[in-house]
Amino acid sequence: DKGRTVYRDPKEFFALTYPTFNLREMVKDILLRLAGKNDKAVRQLELTYGGGKTHSLITLYHLVSAPDHLPDLPAVHEFRQHAGGMVPPKARVVVLAFDKLDVEKGMEVRAPDGGTRWLRHPWSVLAFQIAGADGLRLLHADGKDAERESPPAENLVRELLEWPQKEGLATLVLMDEVLMYAREKLGLDPAWRHRLQDFFQYLTQAATKVDRACVVASLLATDPRKSDELGKEIVQELYAIFRREKEEGIQPVEKQDVAEVLRRR
Repeated sequence: DKGRTVYRDPKEFFALTYPTFNLREMVKDILLRLAGKNDKAVRQLELTYGGGKTHSLITLYHLVSAPDHLPDLPAVHEFRQHAGGMVPPKARVVVLAFDKLDVEKGMEVRAPDGGTRWLRHPWSVLAFQIAGADGLRLLHADGKDAERESPPAENLVRELLEWPQKEGLATLVLMDEVLMYAREKLGLDPAWRHRLQDFFQYLTQAATKVDRACVVASLLATDPRKSDELGKEIVQELYAIFRREKEEGIQPVEKQDVAEVLRRR
């Protein structure tokens, strides 16, 4: 699928990327945060014209997962220039793609050493991507290499987010389609309403306390069927959590950018 390779290959991706002013601003803030130079630890992407959110998350992914191997392209230079000419800090990037996390079976997750495993809960997916089996042990009450059923408390999440610093890395957590998952999960079991609220609460609080950690989330579902009454309530609850950490919503693509963005696609 051609669309997928464009997203996977930084050269193809940045060749087609139009760095809107808002996108450059967002990238600058997040790069500075990952370098330990500001306190903007939690960012939430508003649903935008022409999408923009997935593109923004992939931009961040490429810029910090292999900053030494970025393609020599105008878009890359624009992002770097806007951030004061800095080389993006290298980060361990965790991707919580909630549209891929099956509410019953979970998803296959890759550890930093390349090993993979099927995991069911969002905090397990986070832990395994950060530190593999050690991440699961850190969260488990008996130190077992297994999943726990409830969201881990803030101090444990904080320890997890600090883990990559042992290797001199920052920590970037990217989340997409949160509502889609939350709405399905609550349909199965209403107890998940508080579990998910607690998880996001602890995660955002922990991120503000770890110097070089940043959480970037796109909450809204692109599937309008998820925005029924309960869906709308969930969104309001999630917004409240993300806003609590002095978070600002960002629109990476504004109306006046749309023509140029579409032209490049």
